[in-house]
Amino acid sequence: MRYAHANRGKAFEESIIMVNEIYKARGKAIITKVPTEWIPIRQGGKIVSAKVENKSIVDFLGSYKGQSIAFDAKECLSSDRIRWAELKEHQQEFLDRHDKTGGISFVFVSFKGGRYFAVPWKVWEYGLDEWQAGGAASIHSKDFSPEWKVPQSLDYLPVVDRLFRKVG
Repeated sequence: MRYAHANRGKAFEESIIMVNEIYKARGKAIITKVPTEWIPIRQGGKIVSAKVENKSIVDFLGSYKGQSIAFDAKECLSSDRIRWAELKEHQQEFLDRHDKTGGISFVFVSFKGGRYFAVPWKVWEYGLDEWQAGGAASIHSKDFSPEWKVPQSLDYLPVVDRLFRKVG
């Protein structure tokens, strides 16, 4: 199945939203999807398309154990590699500032075959810096740390607890 560029990652995001609803119902965390603002494109009075009005900072924001949490979801269906540049500059800047002010910041990556990882922002930032200095433009899923692995249920908060020991 092929996805339009705008819908890439939509199923992954919807699954995260469902997990976040469970967290909310259980009183574990409040983490919500940051909406993307769209402008309708009209032709002859009918909406024929839409374009992004304002870029979303990251996909998800919230609070967990009294600490701010922010992450972006990236889905990679066609490969076992993900490019560091998948995270846009405004998202990089937001996660960097969020991290530096004490927030929990990471990139939630989905690979084909139901493999999920929560990559800490500092690791992603290091990869970006290396790439910009002439290093590898991407990372292979086999090079991801086992401690970043999220189960297929997408219950990612235990991974957050492990990665960000200051939580709790």
